[in-house]
Amino acid sequence: MSTRPILAVDDEATNLATLKQILSPHYPLVFARSGTECLAAAAKHQPALILLDVQMPDLDGYEVCRRLKADPQTEHVAVIFVTALAEAGDEAAGFECGAVDYIVKPVSPALVLARVRTHLSLVRASMLERYVQQLEAQQLKIGRLNRIKTVQSGINSAIVRLRDRQALLDEACRIAAEDGGFAMAWVALAHGPLAALDPVATRGLSAQQLDRLRLTLSKAALPHRRALPYKALDGGNPVYYNDLAEVDPATDAVCTDARALGFASAIALPLTPWDRAVGVITLYARDAHLFDDDELKLLGELAGDISFALKHIEQEEKVHYLSRYDALTGLPNNHVFLDHLGLAIQSAAAAGRTVVAVVANLSRFKRVNDAHGRHVGDQLLRQLGQRLAAEFSRSHSVARVAGDNFAIAGPYHGDEDITALLRTLDDIVGKPAAIHGAEVTLDAHFGLAVYPDDGMDAESLFRNAEAALKQARLSGEKHATYSPEMNARMAEKHEMERLLREALARQQFVLHFQPKVDLLQGRITGAEALIRWRHPTRGLLGPGEFIAVAEETGLIVPIGEWVIQAVCAQQAAWRARGVPILPVAVNLSALQFREGRVRLCIEQALRDNALQAGAIELEVTETLVMQDPADAERTMQDFREFGLHLSLDDFGTGYSSLAYLKLFPFNSVKIDRAFVTDISRGEQDGAIALAIISMAHSMHMQVIAEGVETVEQLEFLRRSGCDQMQGYYFSRPVPADDYARTLTEGRQLQLQPQQGLLAGEAAVPRRQAPLDH
Repeated sequence: MSTRPILAVDDEATNLATLKQILSPHYPLVFARSGTECLAAAAKHQPALILLDVQMPDLDGYEVCRRLKADPQTEHVAVIFVTALAEAGDEAAGFECGAVDYIVKPVSPALVLARVRTHLSLVRASMLERYVQQLEAQQLKIGRLNRIKTVQSGINSAIVRLRDRQALLDEACRIAAEDGGFAMAWVALAHGPLAALDPVATRGLSAQQLDRLRLTLSKAALPHRRALPYKALDGGNPVYYNDLAEVDPATDAVCTDARALGFASAIALPLTPWDRAVGVITLYARDAHLFDDDELKLLGELAGDISFALKHIEQEEKVHYLSRYDALTGLPNNHVFLDHLGLAIQSAAAAGRTVVAVVANLSRFKRVNDAHGRHVGDQLLRQLGQRLAAEFSRSHSVARVAGDNFAIAGPYHGDEDITALLRTLDDIVGKPAAIHGAEVTLDAHFGLAVYPDDGMDAESLFRNAEAALKQARLSGEKHATYSPEMNARMAEKHEMERLLREALARQQFVLHFQPKVDLLQGRITGAEALIRWRHPTRGLLGPGEFIAVAEETGLIVPIGEWVIQAVCAQQAAWRARGVPILPVAVNLSALQFREGRVRLCIEQALRDNALQAGAIELEVTETLVMQDPADAERTMQDFREFGLHLSLDDFGTGYSSLAYLKLFPFNSVKIDRAFVTDISRGEQDGAIALAIISMAHSMHMQVIAEGVETVEQLEFLRRSGCDQMQGYYFSRPVPADDYARTLTEGRQLQLQPQQGLLAGEAAVPRRQAPLDH
């Protein structure tokens, strides 16, 4: 007996009571008094059978039956009409709307019971048949899902094993066809400006079918792109057809061709290793209506696994590429260059030939970046790399081995070869490049080393070419060739660099101070800070022992910043002891100046020690400012606006151009000691000193003479109108405590009354400089 109830529907209570009397001993019953109640009860109880009256006040039985059959929840419920309508047409109408039987009132209990029993037996048989059909469909679905899971497992295994893109895609197609039950599978990747799909891996296609597919995909890549694989590629989501017969041949030639080959369903899955799809994997089946939500979910995961693998492979390829090639220029890096150089040396050794290695460094490339922006510098490097590759890649190895360093290596047959090689390199580097409307010209230094004389292996040959490059840069020459003596000098410099780094870390530097004295009143107006190094084994060293190496290695920048910080800290310490605050000058190096951090460093040092800008002065050389006059002018104007005193050091030893000097906002000019030494005995030096003093005063600058050691020099400068002096005649550079004692004791320069002025001095009055207390 069915556990599902029988639903009896009638608007007359007596009729329902009759049905209850007949059926309740045998079957569970539920009741409804109208068509609306019937529909609600059917949805709620899911009855095994419905006994339905035709004549009801709201909905007649025919309409109720039609609605029951239209609802997927109740369409399989058997309906028997039980009605007083006995005409043949009434019975036909009942069967037409979906009833399985028709009983006329008044009813016979035996007939009703027999009809109900019969139809319940038919219901049970129908339910069993539907159950078997559902079970078979479920088994087929489970089989398909298991095959897809097998495909997932196989592809994941391939992902672990394979590190090659092509091998992975080939294996994915094979697994989809052989293990997944798909009749055909192919992977296509997008390329070109139209993102046209090109098959790169297939399974189940003949050569002729593959050619046809390529042609169809290339045509479908044009506008409107309505073909199945392009929909998936452009939309970034799976696209499928469960019945290819329903696809319009005019819009999708890919699916039309698939249908002609006997396929009934197809799906295209986008491969999205990054933010956008780069290709599709397309699967075909001979059965229709293959894809439902569960299958789509698994296939989406399958495409995701392949996409992840492609991303991983691409990342590995990128890492491998970047480990061997320069990302900006595409040239090999130093590791690959050394490999190529090693192979060239092996070949040359076997044939008794020679090999030359050249390392090039672009001169003042940082200034190009600073002036035009890094993007212009990058384009210059890229263009230079392309030029070098175009000229040398067939005969030589070319590489970018550092930021603005390139290397070339190749066969060498004599000095003429090297001369020609260097000439070609000069031409390539020096060729102007037009970038964003600006024409930029580069220059370079070159270092050379030759196998076997300068190195028997790639590492030593390259290292010695770099040593020659450093020598070229230091000497200012364009080219330098390696020599053993050069190597020894470089070793000494490397050791000095190491010791200087230790000196910075261990605070081995100290400052000495040399007073500056006013030549009218003899009082101290300030001092110059001069660095000393307490060398661990050699004692106290002057700057001449180490500054050149610091400049070459770039250590001059942190050393210069240390000097600024130390001067300001010393000024604060003197102030705390009641020592007068007079300006202290520090020397700026060219590299320090170009780095552009001087202003920030000074601001920080002054702020940390609660000092005003007048506590520190800056001394720069002619050579420094003339490296880039326009940039130097901007920087020094910024210094002046901040309130810093600027002094031109060593004037007369460099360009000594009055026209250039007018550009820069100097407060004072220092006459180099080279003109002071014989100033009282040599007419030429005296004339130069007079000219400097006159020129500086005409531009409202003070003049300071350094290196004054004799009374004769002193008196000459006084008569010439020089404003200040600095030198051993008054004081050597002394430690901080000794200088402070000089200030607190009020020591002054003892001046003799002047006997007269030199001709012409009265025309330019002496400038007076205010003291900063």
